[in-house]
Amino acid sequence: MKPNIHHTLLIYFLLISNFGFSQDKKDTLNLKSSLLFPQFTEGTVIFKDGSSNRAMLNYDTSLDEMQFIGPKNENLAFAEPEKISMVIISNRQFINYNNHFVEILVDGNVTLCLKVCQKRFAEKVGAYGGTSPSSSLTTYSSIRLSDGFNTKLSTNEVIKIKTEFLFYLLQDDRMKQIFNLNDLIRHFSSNKELLKKEIERQHTKFDTIDSMKKIINWINANGIVN
Repeated sequence: MKPNIHHTLLIYFLLISNFGFSQDKKDTLNLKSSLLFPQFTEGTVIFKDGSSNRAMLNYDTSLDEMQFIGPKNENLAFAEPEKISMVIISNRQFINYNNHFVEILVDGNVTLCLKVCQKRFAEKVGAYGGTSPSSSLTTYSSIRLSDGFNTKLSTNEVIKIKTEFLFYLLQDDRMKQIFNLNDLIRHFSSNKELLKKEIERQHTKFDTIDSMKKIINWINANGIVN
């Protein structure tokens, strides 16, 4: 009799959940605002050995961790991300790049990938309570820093939050980070004048996801190469 594949994968997942993942709870600080999805969502983890498992997943942009709900309803991080090839959450695909997960925004000859990073750090409040108007600020009694240490905040400190978009191009099985629009143009050096004109025509903005998706779609549609 052939073994039940679903049952076998379930047992495999329970075993690696107990022994192959970090048991570090994220309960020191409420990190809901740093999660990429509003809530943990059922998704698929695809391993490099070809196996896959279903789990409740989310990505913490502050800690740079793909997380899942463990058997005791706690938030756990993958201890061996190097064994994972891809994670799919709500039809959104995240591929493993140097043991970090980047989301595929545009798939084609030139694939556009994105990593969302949220940086949090303590900042002193001025004598008159002044803070930067461009910052999103939330007050906490403590903060769990990305290196794992807990720091108590004084009454005159706040958490400053900064969100960054990191864009990557995947082409010919090579991944490269793009730092600005000039860097994008240099990547396609043989068509730089044509690309520069299209960027100007589209009013492409490097810090806008939809704008970057639009220009990469144009690159693919027009067969632009290096």
